Amino acid sequence: MYIRLTLIKSLIVEAIKNETYQRGKLDKTPAATGTPGSAQAISQAYHETAGDETYHERMIERSIVSNLADFKTRISDYLTQTGQTAADNITQTTDGDNIILTLSVSDRFNTSHTDDLAKLASEYIVNASLMDWYRPIDEKRSALYASFLDRNITAAHRCFTKVAPQVPSPAYTTGLDIDGSAIDIEPGEEATVTYALSDGAIDDIEARVANKCICTIGRSDDGFTIKGRRRGHTLVEIFSRHNDELSRTIHVFVTDHS
Repeated sequence: MYIRLTLIKSLIVEAIKNETYQRGKLDKTPAATGTPGSAQAISQAYHETAGDETYHERMIERSIVSNLADFKTRISDYLTQTGQTAADNITQTTDGDNIILTLSVSDRFNTSHTDDLAKLASEYIVNASLMDWYRPIDEKRSALYASFLDRNITAAHRCFTKVAPQVPSPAYTTGLDIDGSAIDIEPGEEATVTYALSDGAIDDIEARVANKCICTIGRSDDGFTIKGRRRGHTLVEIFSRHNDELSRTIHVFVTDHS
């Protein structure tokens, strides 16, 4: 099946700029520089803050493009495999401000996480772009954003698995009705025991006799056939192979009626 992720480019750019602006403001505080409003603090904050300058826009644009490509490769193993190229299971298009990713995923993908995956993709691009932004001016801060990426991608991977595969559960019967509770037959004579199951249930009913010297039991088209062998009394149990609570007992009396 296919899912569609819509990333809003302007929101990604805004998130990058807002983060650098907040960091720049913090670096101008007395706690950061020791001297509020110093020329050094103002200069550092200026260079840390992504603004509307053309070269800033170009830097951010390059980061978004490269980090979006990186995100796609890091989820590629979780897409359905066609034996062809990666382009067969992930495509990218644009619609104005929207970046649209179409992914081919297995039925185990949790579709309720589609919007979450889009948000994680956007967050990954923001953090990766901030890592790129700070790399030439603050290596420690760049490493901080780099550390966020594994968390983003781990969360993204979890969206692709709904649950472990489950074995189908057959519709075995939940009820068992037996026609009668006692049978009186002669040696060599046969009697049929019929039973009824829940509507649409699989027939998993079996029968066993306590004393095979008294009678034998076999399956018939209508249920089970009991055949008397010699005089005596024994029990026949009719039971479900998959439900221990579904068990019925029939008393079998083999007598000489003459």
